Amino acid sequence: MLLLKTLSVRRLLNAGLGMTSFALSAATKRTFVWGKPFILTVEPTNLCNLSCPLCITGNGRMTRRVGTMTFERFKTVVDEIGSYLFYLLLYQQGEPFINKDFLKFVEYAKGRKIFVTTSTNGHYLNPDTARQTVASGLDSMIVSIDGADQNSYEVYRVNGKLSRVVAGVEHLVRQREIQNSRTPKIFIQFIVMRHNELQIAEMKKLAKRLGADKLLTKTVHVENTEEASAWLPQNESLTRYRIEGTHLLPKRIVKGACIRPWTSALINWDGSVVPCCFDKNARHDFGSVSDTNSIKKIWTSKKYDSFRDLMLTNRSSLDICANCSQGLRLYR
Repeated sequence: MLLLKTLSVRRLLNAGLGMTSFALSAATKRTFVWGKPFILTVEPTNLCNLSCPLCITGNGRMTRRVGTMTFERFKTVVDEIGSYLFYLLLYQQGEPFINKDFLKFVEYAKGRKIFVTTSTNGHYLNPDTARQTVASGLDSMIVSIDGADQNSYEVYRVNGKLSRVVAGVEHLVRQREIQNSRTPKIFIQFIVMRHNELQIAEMKKLAKRLGADKLLTKTVHVENTEEASAWLPQNESLTRYRIEGTHLLPKRIVKGACIRPWTSALINWDGSVVPCCFDKNARHDFGSVSDTNSIKKIWTSKKYDSFRDLMLTNRSSLDICANCSQGLRLYR
């Protein structure tokens, strides 16, 4: 229902153009690009306070520079394409609240009537930040809690404190009541792994006790068989993978082109534009947003179109597609 507030003739027409150009491209195996992205992910920062072992920020596999996006860069992006956007995801590799301007980002986007969501580990949700978060107009947020007790929680959320996150959610819920606000919708995300797979019932009770809107039980993302043997649940219904010999494979391998390069884009903290969240180290960098290089120019550039051409004709050659979750049931 909250998305209905974002509707406008321009946004609807633009979305129609994007969907139609994808359909024609998929049918003809020739790239057509009409319209602008109507879903956008923006990375406020790729810095994080935790050291989660399966995250490239936490495990040291991040090869791109670290930093935080300036409000000026964010404003440039929203001023250019905000009128086309339905949905803005303000997170990627880091903890969004580390960026001191994060809530300023939210407020600016909400001023353009864009649906805004984020994902956080919850450690920065003190009483004042919770108050500002609710006041910002943020529509929804994911709060990651991957254990029903500290011992289980810290196995993955290394350096994290469960009690601090729980208190943060309580602050948010209290502020929604104080400000008489229905937002942000609070989704507790529980990644099911080998060490915590028996805690789903406890997590449901915790989410209900905290006053969260929903518990999202998510399957874990791994990169290889070594990680799979260490982290995948023993209950096969709780994993998105199958192992064949030495190969780790998604249970469902999607054939055909992915719609994302025709409908959405991701802008990293430094302005670099990449196809989606699976390009974590910006291997497919289409250019950086700047005063002289707009997102519209990048969206229709030869470099972006070359990627779309491969998506249409040889998707298996695209490294970031090998472990993609498209078409998989991520939440249980």
